[in-house]
Amino acid sequence: MIDLHIHTNYSDGTCSVKEILQKAQEKKLECISITDHDTCLAYKELEEPTTRNIYKGKIISGCELKSIVDGTTIEILGYNVDTDKLNKILPYFEPSYEKINLHEFKQLCKIFKKKGYIFKENNLNFDVKKESGEVAILKEILSHPENTRFYEETNYTNEHEFYRIHMSNPNSPYFVDNSAIIPNPEEVVDVIHQSGGLAFIPHVFIYGENSKKVLEALTKDHLVDGIECYYSSFSSDQIKYLCDFCVKNRYFISGGSDYHGTYKPNICLGTGINNNLNISLSITNNWAKFI
Repeated sequence: MIDLHIHTNYSDGTCSVKEILQKAQEKKLECISITDHDTCLAYKELEEPTTRNIYKGKIISGCELKSIVDGTTIEILGYNVDTDKLNKILPYFEPSYEKINLHEFKQLCKIFKKKGYIFKENNLNFDVKKESGEVAILKEILSHPENTRFYEETNYTNEHEFYRIHMSNPNSPYFVDNSAIIPNPEEVVDVIHQSGGLAFIPHVFIYGENSKKVLEALTKDHLVDGIECYYSSFSSDQIKYLCDFCVKNRYFISGGSDYHGTYKPNICLGTGINNNLNISLSITNNWAKFI
C-alpha cells in the first residue's frame, strides 16, 4: 500500500515530518510522497539520516503547486522533483500563502457586503500566515443568526467544500478570481519539468462542474505527464474512468489520500476515507524515482 499525496505542517497539514514518517511506518506503507503546497521544505528534514530512518519504506519527492484554468483555482502535483532547485524557484514563482489568504479575504468581504450579509469588520482580524481568508470571514458570517439564509443559498457544510464549490467556481456568486496572482498551467508544468520532475493532475473530480474543462485543459497537447487516479473521495467508477483514460492516452498513474491530519479528520493516511484506498506500489513501476 502507498500514499503519494500527503501534507505536513510546512503547508496546511497538522502533522510534522517526523509524525508523518512514524505514522507511515506504523501502517507499513511501502512508499509515500510528501506533497506540501508550494514548498518542498519537508525534504530538508529528510536529509537528516536520523529523521529519514524513522520510515523504512520508499519515498518519492513531491510538491503540489497552485494554478488556474479559466478562473478555477486548481493544483498540479510534481513528482521526482529536485527539491533544492524547486525550493529556490518557488518564492519567486508561486504567490505566498499569506498573499493568497489576504486577496481571498478582501474579495470575500466585498462579496458578502454586496449580498447584504451582517458581519462586523472589526471582528475579522486574522493571522494570514496561519488561517485562510475564507475560514476567518465564514466564522464571523456564521456567528450572526441574521445570516441563516447563507446555509440555504450555498448548501454550506464546511469551509473546504465552500472553497471548492463556490470560491473557485466561476459560475458561483461567491467566486473569487485569483487569475491575476496565480500562474497558468503551462508555467507550472514548465517549472516542474525544469526541476527534473513529472507533472500530474490531482483530484480532478473535486472541481465539480468544472472537472471536465480542467481535465481537458491539462491533457490538451499532453501538457501533463500523469493523473492521480486513486483519491479518497473518488468512487470506483471514477477511479476506473481515470485509469482507463491513462492507459488509452499513455499517462502515468498516481494515487494518494490527500492526508492533512486533523484539518481533514475523516481522511486517514494511506487508507483514505473509511479505508476506501489500497493503492498498489506497482502503479509507480514505470515512472517513480526513490530517494
